[in-house]
Amino acid sequence: MKKNIPFIIFLLIVVILFLITNFYITEEVSTVIDGDTIKLKDGKIVRLIGINAPEINENCYKEAREKLKSLVGGKEIRLEKDLTERDSYGRLLRYIFVDDLFVNSEMIRSGYAKFIEVGNNKKYSDLFLEMENKAKKAKRCIWKN
Repeated sequence: MKKNIPFIIFLLIVVILFLITNFYITEEVSTVIDGDTIKLKDGKIVRLIGINAPEINENCYKEAREKLKSLVGGKEIRLEKDLTERDSYGRLLRYIFVDDLFVNSEMIRSGYAKFIEVGNNKKYSDLFLEMENKAKKAKRCIWKN
């Protein structure tokens, strides 16, 4: 049994590294496209899971884009996967974190995006719904009317 301990420890380290690299990846943001989509330095386009920000010519579009830019523009971000890898446009679907700030949730809480469920990506749905209710109650940006 004692002979197996180093092998077991090695196996645990491999499993932990696999989980970390498959669920959390750090990248740098090059461009904020709109209130729910960014472009990374490596050229990949990322759509934030669980949020839907206003489109161009809709109420709060500029504010949502500027808010996301202030949160992630030019910064190192941590990307977290859920069950669905890409959307129908080929964009990566990810939850985004800057240090301890959960960007997807903050966009909803601030009233710059609505909560939407996308496929089977439901990991933070309860949190997003709670943040949307707070934004509605406080009549933030898209909820002003």
